[in-house]
Parts: sequence; structure tokens; C-alpha cells
Amino acid sequence: MPFVVYSDINVTSKNIGDAILSLKDFEELERIHGSKHFRNDKIDVLGISTNILNSDFLDHIIKTDLIIFVCSHTSSKGIASLTAHPEGNWSSEAKLGGKPRELSFAAPEHMFGMLQSLKRNNSTKFPVIYEATHHGPLLKTPSFFVEVGGNKEALESAEYANLVARSVIDLIEGNAGDSVGEPVLGIGGMHYAEKFTRTAFEKGYAFSHIMPKYYVNEINMLEQAAERSASAIEKAVIEWKSIKADDRKIIIRELEKIGLDYERV
Repeated sequence: MPFVVYSDINVTSKNIGDAILSLKDFEELERIHGSKHFRNDKIDVLGISTNILNSDFLDHIIKTDLIIFVCSHTSSKGIASLTAHPEGNWSSEAKLGGKPRELSFAAPEHMFGMLQSLKRNNSTKFPVIYEATHHGPLLKTPSFFVEVGGNKEALESAEYANLVARSVIDLIEGNAGDSVGEPVLGIGGMHYAEKFTRTAFEKGYAFSHIMPKYYVNEINMLEQAAERSASAIEKAVIEWKSIKADDRKIIIRELEKIGLDYERV
């Protein structure tokens, strides 16, 4: 069964975790390595007491084919949003967990289902959007983050926590929305992947890892990005105008080398 993981030390994360537990009947089980563990017939919920970005240990303490992290998204400009993204670091830095130039295993179909569920339940004016791959933890278990972004009021809002909680439950119970299409990589654009989000909803593409334009110098990581996905990746979608012509040529050569088709958007 899927595991939903929240952290007691993040207000938004704990609020979403508590909301999930309040919306359905759960049995509290024996703790797993000190972490609170709840279960019903479709969902396991794990409440950890450490930084969720450093929870690489989950690979070793739980057995599942999907982990959904519920958390807050910190925006320096206080941008309100409902987001989903895979984990990993495209560069030599790993300031927010994980390891340098290492990507976790993405769950593209479930992640797109999460966006569909958020969109259907969205009672706010917040955009529902993919974020580019970033931060830890580093996991082999397919996983993704679903987050509330915005100012302090938004991050502490019980209403928004409940919205995300209902959306997570809908996803796991099979009520997320339409069926998804082809899993793809995203290359280009900015951290908030607006064009890829529109493309996903228009074409049914389920984005896996997303490499924003400012990391295209790490193009040798594309093979890793394609391999670290719960679903086979055969195509990359390139936000064409966001990338310089010379860089596009390098990207296309790399995609041809690793056997991936590509599409321009």
C-alpha cells in the first residue's frame, strides 16, 4: 500500500497528516523505528519527527511501491501554490537533503494523478503546478512531494491542509481524475513548470523528472533521469524557447545517444 509521510516539525506537513487521519478511520499500529504508524485498508500514514528532506532512511524501514510526502513549499516571494514534484539534485550542491547529482526514483503517473486531484478539489485561487525536481530525500522507492506554498497564513491554514488531504485520499482511492498518458521527462523552463503543467493537462503527459533551463549544463544526467522512474520513459518534452540554440543541439545529441525521442513545446 502507498505510504503518506508527514513530519511533526513542519506545521503544514503535520496539519495535512492530521487532516488525512481525521478524514478516514485509521488504526494506530506499533511504531516503526520511533515513527508513528497508522493504517486503514488502503493507506499507510507515517509521522516522522525529523526533517522530511533528510528521510533517506525510509528505504530501509518501510516496504511500499509509493511514498507521498506532504509538506510546505517555501517561496521567498510568498507565492501561493499547490505543487507536486520529484526529488533530486541536479548540481554539485545538496543543501536541502539528498546527494549531489543524484535523483530519486520518480512516480510520474501518480504525480500527475495528484495534480488532477488537486485541480478538481481546488477551492482556492492558487495555481496547481509542477515544480522542477529539487531537494531530498534520495530514495529508490518511487516518491513525490505534494505541497502548499505561500505566506505564513497559507502554510498554517487548516482549510488548505484539508484540501491537500482530500486530494491525497482521492488519488490513493482511485478518484483522482482522468487516466494519464505517456510518462515523459521535462527539459527547460523555470522552477515553476507552468508550460509543462499546461502540456500535461492538454495531452495527458505524466512528467517524471523536470530539469529547469539553468541546469542544462548537467545534461549528462538525463540518462539517470530517464532510468530513475517508476514507469519507462521514451520521450523528453523540451520547452524550446527557454533554451539557447547551441544548448538545444547538445540536448538533442544526448537524447539521441540514450535513445529518447523528443517533442518541442
